[in-house]
Amino acid sequence: MKKNLIILTSGLSGSSVLAGLLARGGWWVGDETFKKADYDTFENARLIEQNKRLFAQVDYQGHYEMVFDPAEIKLFAGIGQGVDASPYKAFLDECDAHSPWLWKDPRLWLTIHYWQDLIDFNRVRFINLTRDPLQAWISLTNRRQIQEYGYLKDYLLGIQSSIQRFLQENPAEFVELEYEQLLLRPEYTIERLNTFLGATLDISDLRAVYKGRLLKKPKGTVDLLKACFIYAKNYRQRYH
Repeated sequence: MKKNLIILTSGLSGSSVLAGLLARGGWWVGDETFKKADYDTFENARLIEQNKRLFAQVDYQGHYEMVFDPAEIKLFAGIGQGVDASPYKAFLDECDAHSPWLWKDPRLWLTIHYWQDLIDFNRVRFINLTRDPLQAWISLTNRRQIQEYGYLKDYLLGIQSSIQRFLQENPAEFVELEYEQLLLRPEYTIERLNTFLGATLDISDLRAVYKGRLLKKPKGTVDLLKACFIYAKNYRQRYH
């Protein structure tokens, strides 16, 4: 029997492609998912609602999509006794009625430190999804999120390290996966996923959710040059 899945990652990490692929394997992503202008994130809209509720309850004022601060993790790790757990347990019950379910939301690298006290680790597996820092920098810059490359790399490594610690400190079954490897070595990576998850996905499932070209990185030379131009033009407004 397939176990539920939680993808832990930063934003713009390729997680929407991975979640779309897994949804084709039978994992439930919610009755309603959050859709951006140009793609479906495959993020359960109710999960986002619950995570935003948690943000409000700890008065989180940070910028989780651009700032990594270990102190902010402690906000969520220490609120178990001071929060009414009933709406979160009700949401879990809702998800369990549709097992196997899939959670994916970039807020989870913070809020998982609350959810860990409610989820059953015997029924959940995790995917720690990473991304090549340069590819991430190109994507973010072309979306007008201006950051120094070194700053972004440290941010991504900070999140990755915090996720690794969480997975190692809990009785979690997990696999680590870099997004670019899914595109560069699709058959090998899909087989890794199938072995870990007990799934029967194949490359046709990936082609159904990824509209770019496989066997190459998603961002090429033209994208890099465009990003460099945007970065130079907005240099003074950069995160650094």
